[in-house]
Amino acid sequence: MFLLVLGTLAAAAYVVPSFSAQFALNQTCCQVPFARNVVVTAGELLARVTYPSQIGQDKWVLETMFPGVTDGYFLDVGSGDGEFHSNTVALERRGWTGICVDPFPSNMGKRTCQVFKEVVWSAPGRVMTFQKAEGLGGLAETLDRWKDQAMKAPSVDMTTVTLDDILTRAKAPAFIHFMSLDIEGAELEALRAFPFDRIRLGALALEHNYEEPKRTQLVEFLAARGYRRTHSYRQDDFYAPAATRRP
Repeated sequence: MFLLVLGTLAAAAYVVPSFSAQFALNQTCCQVPFARNVVVTAGELLARVTYPSQIGQDKWVLETMFPGVTDGYFLDVGSGDGEFHSNTVALERRGWTGICVDPFPSNMGKRTCQVFKEVVWSAPGRVMTFQKAEGLGGLAETLDRWKDQAMKAPSVDMTTVTLDDILTRAKAPAFIHFMSLDIEGAELEALRAFPFDRIRLGALALEHNYEEPKRTQLVEFLAARGYRRTHSYRQDDFYAPAATRRP
């Protein structure tokens, strides 16, 4: 490992000071451990590896929480575009499988995950209005920070399902390595119907968009179910099982 780090540092010498800036960013966004961060940063700057997610959610999963794992399972709720800013496409490229949930997914032709074109809520069978505002789209009832922009978009009535129902139909395993939850304000309602009694999560990236009291309620809700917030970066909070120490 020592020789690998030295070699990587030498290769990265051509891109300093970009190296130091990217290294610091990886520490902040993704808590990547020092030695691994050297390799990750050099790989990024030398164009050997890419992480398509918007703020490093995939990097946190692959390089901090589950380094070396090539057979993980994910649940991506509010997956949106299957390539651009996707939190899980990089996981698939390393051999992971999983589920993407979005009422209007796009660019999914090269994805291998199961896709559910549905709206999740705390109870099934409820007809609710969904604003089709691409990256800002969501249920009209729970939109908050981007509500003014989203409400200008076309709307459609959709019947809700629960995460429990989707996971049952998908025959999901009892352990899901990573869950991404980005549904513009409806995150808490979706989690209310997650089967915490039979499925455990290894890591969770959850968009909060600085909305209170929702953000605090989410922290408390997950803490009561055995998950702690490991860190925050921009619009997301990151969680892991409370009994697991951060690498």
